Amino acid sequence: MQISTEHGLAFLCMAKCASTAIESAITDYCNIKFSGRTSIKHINAQVFNDHILAAHKKLVRSSHIESVCMIRDPLDWIESWYRYRSRNQLMSPKSPQHAKYTGNVSYNEFLLEYMSKGKRKPFAQLRTQYNFLSLASGRIGLDRIIPFDNFKLLNQFFSEKFGHEIEITLKNTSPRIPISLDSDVEEKLRQYLAKDIAVYDFVKEHGQYIKALHSDKLYAVLQDTSED
Repeated sequence: MQISTEHGLAFLCMAKCASTAIESAITDYCNIKFSGRTSIKHINAQVFNDHILAAHKKLVRSSHIESVCMIRDPLDWIESWYRYRSRNQLMSPKSPQHAKYTGNVSYNEFLLEYMSKGKRKPFAQLRTQYNFLSLASGRIGLDRIIPFDNFKLLNQFFSEKFGHEIEITLKNTSPRIPISLDSDVEEKLRQYLAKDIAVYDFVKEHGQYIKALHSDKLYAVLQDTSED
């Protein structure tokens, strides 16, 4: 996560949404940077609102921070995690991250473990994008969400915020590998990620999520999803 108190902006890093490339592009304009460990770099909306934003409001009452994040197609997002954890660096039993290696399990096996109840195996210990974006109330805890496939909009947003042209190019992408997904597993996955899909579809339909315009509408959509 990176913050510019001068420009009133906080960028929250959703994992597997080009966060490395985005941070690199805006780092010179940000004076507060959370990086390194995953739990620090990928601070979620709940932690941001409860601790970081709350502290900022106490210290600088007259300054507003607008929070922004990207969201990716939920099925593409979870597939990206599978591909990322299948990389050769995790293959060796000597790797400290070997337990997360997915190169020896099928995509269907990975998803079924990911959706299983109780304690999951390390390679499938992942949350969801909705978990990252939401508050305990069930509402979205960010001011703005931009779809992952619209970097033109993201570049425009940052350029207007910083007063300089920003152009982001993708880095650190996972290699493409053949994926096979059974239809019954996909159906279960769509049910499991129902809230993620609802948020993503809403953001795509409206071009982006803007809290001042869309908060109540999206919350109503999520409430309907809960009743399904």
